[in-house]
Amino acid sequence: MPAPADRYREFFHTVLGDSVAERPALKHWGQSMPELDLQSLWYAGEFGTEFTTVDGQRLAIRDFGVWNHAAGPDFTGCALQLNGKTLKGDIELDPDARDWERHGHGANPNYEQVVLHLFLHQPEARVFTRTAGHREVLQVYLTPDMLKSNARPQLLAEARLGRCSTPLRHMPEAAVGSLLEAAAQYRLQRKSERLHALVRLHGREQAVYQSLAAALGYRNNQRPFTILAQRLPLRTLLKRDATERESLLFGVSGFLESVRYEDTEPETRTYLRQLWSTWWKQREAYAEWLLPPNQPVWQIAGARPGNHPQRRLGALSAVLENWKQVFAPLREVAAWDRKRFVKILLDLKHDYWSQHYTLLAAPAAKALALIGASRAQEILANLAYPLLVPEDERLWMDYKDLPAVLDNQKVRRAALRLFGAETTADLFQKRLFQQQGLLQIYEDYCLEDDSSCEDCPFPERLKQWQ
Repeated sequence: MPAPADRYREFFHTVLGDSVAERPALKHWGQSMPELDLQSLWYAGEFGTEFTTVDGQRLAIRDFGVWNHAAGPDFTGCALQLNGKTLKGDIELDPDARDWERHGHGANPNYEQVVLHLFLHQPEARVFTRTAGHREVLQVYLTPDMLKSNARPQLLAEARLGRCSTPLRHMPEAAVGSLLEAAAQYRLQRKSERLHALVRLHGREQAVYQSLAAALGYRNNQRPFTILAQRLPLRTLLKRDATERESLLFGVSGFLESVRYEDTEPETRTYLRQLWSTWWKQREAYAEWLLPPNQPVWQIAGARPGNHPQRRLGALSAVLENWKQVFAPLREVAAWDRKRFVKILLDLKHDYWSQHYTLLAAPAAKALALIGASRAQEILANLAYPLLVPEDERLWMDYKDLPAVLDNQKVRRAALRLFGAETTADLFQKRLFQQQGLLQIYEDYCLEDDSSCEDCPFPERLKQWQ
C-alpha cells in the first residue's frame, strides 16, 4: 500500500492526467496578468529557476537579487548561470517584449547592467533587447503555464450538492476518512515543496516572514501582503526601530497617503504623527512603489472589521517587534514546540492596534487580539507544519491531532458540495487535516470542472478508492 499522499497523487493524476493537474494557471489567469502580480510571482520563484532563452540557450537563476524600489531595473544584484558561466547583473520584467523600447530603457544608462529581460507577451516578429551601449540582453518569454499549479487565485465553485455526494454517502466511513487523510497529506506536501523552494531562494527567515505576512492577509489580501513582504524584506526591516518599520509598512502599503489627518480620532493623530515623522524622510526613496489612487491593491469591501488590512499590518508590526521569539520555534525542527509557538502568537500586543480596527475607527471598548486562535491555526496549517514535517515526518501525527477551528466559506462550500446537508459531513470536519483534505478535493475537482458536475470523473472514480 503506497503512502497516503502518493496514493492520492496516483488517484488524482490517473483521473485527470498530468497536463490537467498542472494547467490551472492557463485557466484562471486569462489573457493578461497585472505587472505587480507578475513581478511578485517571479520573485517568489513561481515560474521556476531554469529556463530556455528566446534564442535556445539554457539559463538558470542562482540569485533573484533585490526587488528594486528606486528608478531602474525591477531586480538588482542578480546572478544567472548560462552555459556554465555565471552572469551577474540586473533583471527587467515587462508585460510585453516591446515595452523595453516603449519605456525608453534602451537609451537609459540605469539599465546598462541588465543581463536578462523577461516578458509575458511577444509579437510574431522577433524583438531584440539592447542596452544604451548596444549590448544584446538575454530574453526569456514567460508563459502562464510555467506557473506552479498552486500559484493561482483561490476561486469558489457554486455552493450546491454535487454528484459525488451519492457515492460518498454509501462509502464506508473508514474509506472516506482514508481519502481525506490522503488528500490532506498530498496538500501538505505541495505546500512544503513550495515553502522549501522559497527557503532555498531567499533563506529560512525571509521565507517564514513572507509566509506569515501572507497568512495575515487572509484570503482577499494574501497577494498584497506577499508583495509588501517581498518589497520590504526582513533584513531591511529588522535594521530599523519599531516606528521606522511601521512607517515603511504603512507608507509603502499606501495607507498613510489614503487617510486624511482631520478624519481621525485624537489617539490616531498621535500615532500618525509618529509614523509620518520618519515616513516623510523615506518617502522619496520608495516613491516608485506608491500606486496612484485609481489602482487599488487592497480588497477591503466585505471584510470583517478585525480582518481589515490596516489592522493586519499592525499585527505584522507586532510580529516584527517580537521576531526572535516568533522565529525561534521555527528555526530548526529540534526547537519546535507547538503550544509555545501558538502562545507567542496569541500573546502579541501593540500599543495602538490592540485597541483599534482601522485608522479611522474609534477605540474599541475592550482589548483586541492581534492574532486569534483561528488565524494561529491557519499559520500552523500553512507555515509551521509544511516547513517542519519534511524535516521530521513524525510531526505528521502531531498535525493530524490538531482540532478543526477553521470556519471559512471555502470549507463550508466544499462540505456542501461533497456531502450536502447530511450530518455525516460533521464527522469529517473534526480535525484540521480533514478540512484540509476537503479543500484539496474541492480544488482538484470542483474548481477544475466546467460541466456542472456532469462530466466530472470523481463520482465514478470513488468506488475504486475502496
